[in-house]
Amino acid sequence: MSDISIIDEELAWMIVAVLLSAGIFFVIFLYHIIRAYIKSNKEKVKFKDTRSYGYILGGGSIIGFEFFCLLFLEAKSEIIKNIATGIFSVVLFFSPIIIWLIGSYYNKSKKL
Repeated sequence: MSDISIIDEELAWMIVAVLLSAGIFFVIFLYHIIRAYIKSNKEKVKFKDTRSYGYILGGGSIIGFEFFCLLFLEAKSEIIKNIATGIFSVVLFFSPIIIWLIGSYYNKSKKL
């Protein structure tokens, strides 16, 4: 066997951090979907009138942005691939913070 390594240790730790952040994002997203569904059925209010709807919008925007980053990864230009990879990593890493910012902004603007 050879000792050829495909990725170095720093890249491996960065991948682990990004995947953990993406996991946290997904758990937050699912929690707010379930919470909003239960509250809207229990209190007979619209789904948009729950405090969780802003966080759901934040998660949806992150998912949409990640989709476009993945599309740009299929580009033929190496420069575009590098930029898309960097943006994709940053968005995945900061996704819980982005969800919190969008959700709190929505709730303040709707006065929920």
